[in-house]
Amino acid sequence: MGKDGASASGSYKTGIKGLKNMQGASNAKVIAAMKDSTHGYTGKMSDQDFTDLANFVTKGQIDIDAIIDRKSKKAKGDIAQGERYYNTVCAGCHAKSGKEPEDMPALGGLSNKNPWKIIQKIQNGQPDEKMPAMRAFDLQVSVDILAYLQTLPKE
Repeated sequence: MGKDGASASGSYKTGIKGLKNMQGASNAKVIAAMKDSTHGYTGKMSDQDFTDLANFVTKGQIDIDAIIDRKSKKAKGDIAQGERYYNTVCAGCHAKSGKEPEDMPALGGLSNKNPWKIIQKIQNGQPDEKMPAMRAFDLQVSVDILAYLQTLPKE
């Protein structure tokens, strides 16, 4: 949502329009925008990277307000279910406390500070890391994990 979403104010403020209006557009239109002089990604990404990003923009966006309350920043998920998913899929790398790896801030703090960023990482994985994308599962699985993360220690 860019300037109309989580990036509207504070340390995340960008002033950027956002990509919501590109949902449903053609991949070619999105790729052309990424390669234009405004964005200038030509030569910085592979053809597959352009296609993957265009697929996300045109087909992968989610209604964030349906899953995260904008005022409270709380995920609209089932904490108990999220704990089961987290302990099965995530705790092996992030520990039950959510404080691993050591070079990363605690997941409890991150998920309460910017749940919009964390739901995207849960859904799409972490670039250049081993973290898998949960997009193959129903969106509610990711929302439940986020709800549980928000109960973990913040530091």
